[in-house]
Amino acid sequence: MIRSRTCWETVPKRDCKFALSLLTLLSLSCNPALAELDVIGTESAQTHEKNKTLPVSALRLHSSVSLYSFKSVRQEVGYDEPITLEQALDYSLDNNLGIKISKESVNYQKYVLLGNLASALPSFSMAYNVTRTDILNEKIRSMARVNLVRINYPVFQGGSIMYGALGQAFRTKGWSHAYQATLNDTMLQVYQSYNNLLLARILLQIRAKAVEVDEEQLRVNQQLETHGTGTRFAVMQSDAQLAADRQALIQQQVGVRIAALGLNFVLNYPMLANLIPAEETITEQSLWQTDAKIGDIVNIAIKCRPELREYEMFKFGAARNLQVAAAPLYPSLAFFTVASTTNTTSQFTDAAAAAESAAEAGGETAGAGVFGGLFRTVQNGMGLTWNLNGMGLVNAANLMGAQSLNRQAGIQANQELQTVFQQVRSDYLNWRAAREQIDNAAYGSAVSEEELRLALIRLRQGVGTNLEVIQAQRDYINALTTQAQAIVGSNNAQAQLLHDTGLISKETLLHGFKGSLD
Repeated sequence: MIRSRTCWETVPKRDCKFALSLLTLLSLSCNPALAELDVIGTESAQTHEKNKTLPVSALRLHSSVSLYSFKSVRQEVGYDEPITLEQALDYSLDNNLGIKISKESVNYQKYVLLGNLASALPSFSMAYNVTRTDILNEKIRSMARVNLVRINYPVFQGGSIMYGALGQAFRTKGWSHAYQATLNDTMLQVYQSYNNLLLARILLQIRAKAVEVDEEQLRVNQQLETHGTGTRFAVMQSDAQLAADRQALIQQQVGVRIAALGLNFVLNYPMLANLIPAEETITEQSLWQTDAKIGDIVNIAIKCRPELREYEMFKFGAARNLQVAAAPLYPSLAFFTVASTTNTTSQFTDAAAAAESAAEAGGETAGAGVFGGLFRTVQNGMGLTWNLNGMGLVNAANLMGAQSLNRQAGIQANQELQTVFQQVRSDYLNWRAAREQIDNAAYGSAVSEEELRLALIRLRQGVGTNLEVIQAQRDYINALTTQAQAIVGSNNAQAQLLHDTGLISKETLLHGFKGSLD
């Protein structure tokens, strides 16, 4: 028989959902495990401390039932590997693919910012040209080699350089906060996946224990039939229940493996590994102070939630884009320095032209724009340009589009703020409800355990039926499952609240939030 050490406060007998007989009611009043229960609504911290842990010592198997006795499940597994929550968090922070992608996005924004800042530096250009010129009427062929070096000093570009760099700086900060949000999302996924795997394994133990109890009950009924005090119908009932619980055990084994694969995916861990949580029991973690007020939690979320800072930086960056879009409407001013070296050589295309040129003291090539010889020049100047594409309408339209994007960024920031408010308040309600559900589930486990004990006694005394025992066993298994789910649900709800307030970290997930709520 499955035993549980959980205790819970009493509820009025009229609220009990179990259709118990007078004998059951009398036994409940005398049961030490239920004698200390108070009325629901007057929660005792001491009682909750007992209820928040589901002991599994009573679920130890004493028969040949194995948690992993099905080859169809084991064929997919490469090897088993135990893991703790702390190890899972550390591994995910180093190997999670989402974190790596977000990190590279931040690096890209930093390089773009560096490029914008470098736009304020002088620009350098160099060119080397070789030009051949044929002067037909003079029968002269010219070859010019020109080496040109130019340095341009931007002075005023309509503000595009400065405001472009400022806008990119805000976007880089926004992506840095997005990277922190990715870290928070990953830690929440790891915590929830780890707890879901732990829950699946606890439920597997419950299912395995149910199969063991079914086998024992079938053996007892077979012995009773052999001695003439039992019926064939009771044996068939026990056999049918055993088959159903075996099928549930198989399904739960698959569920455990799927939960392990989910954790492997979040960690970016080899899928061949079958991760096994190091914990053998589940208990409610105290990730939040029980006296936390919703107003204080909302204020913390406003200060710490990285998504709020992310959209705030994007809004500032969109505001700087207004000046960048307006920059082409202004003239641009720049200083420049040009250094050139030109070497031009000429030659006659035939001997007669050469003799004639010698007689006339050389041919005239200046009119063709070709000056023979070697020239070195340095030029310093100032350039003022003003270009208006489409008479300025193109730039004006771009400016109006930037204003629209600026308003959109502000609306998105307000939307994210409303989202945070909704998430935090919903998480607070889920956390409080989950805490109450643990106590209710613990009470149901204690009652269903007593129901099973009484059903077995009634069967042995000849005043009960085998069907009552089977039903009581089902109730007890369902009650234990509900209690385990309530505990894990409370832990996940608290972790979700840590995430949505921006306080989630390895330290808070392992030891709870210990800071001030003021």
